[in-house]
Amino acid sequence: MIRGYSTNSDVTPQFLQVFDADDGRAPCPMRTQTVTAPQGLFMMNSDEIETASTKFAERLSKESAGDFTAALDLGYRLTFSRPPSPAERDKALTYIESDPARLKGFAWLLFNLDEFIYVQ
Repeated sequence: MIRGYSTNSDVTPQFLQVFDADDGRAPCPMRTQTVTAPQGLFMMNSDEIETASTKFAERLSKESAGDFTAALDLGYRLTFSRPPSPAERDKALTYIESDPARLKGFAWLLFNLDEFIYVQ
């Protein structure tokens, strides 16, 4: 093995391979853009997203001190760098129904919205 170069074809972590990430061994002036079923399935079912949703929900709960409106506002600001629209706020509050356990589902939902997944 030469310093900084691996002949192993599995250099890139599996979750990055799902998203067609470059392995860094060859020049890549422009990344190709693809949307495939494994990408969607990864975002919906992977252990990484499950863990991230749990931790994000815990953060929202802790930093909002139990105020669900503040929690969803914070969630939108952290994931999208913007506040939720009135319609988004109403739908989210309807979904959460004052149940702290539903914050995890809300976090999962934010991670799976097109606005989070795709750069615009």
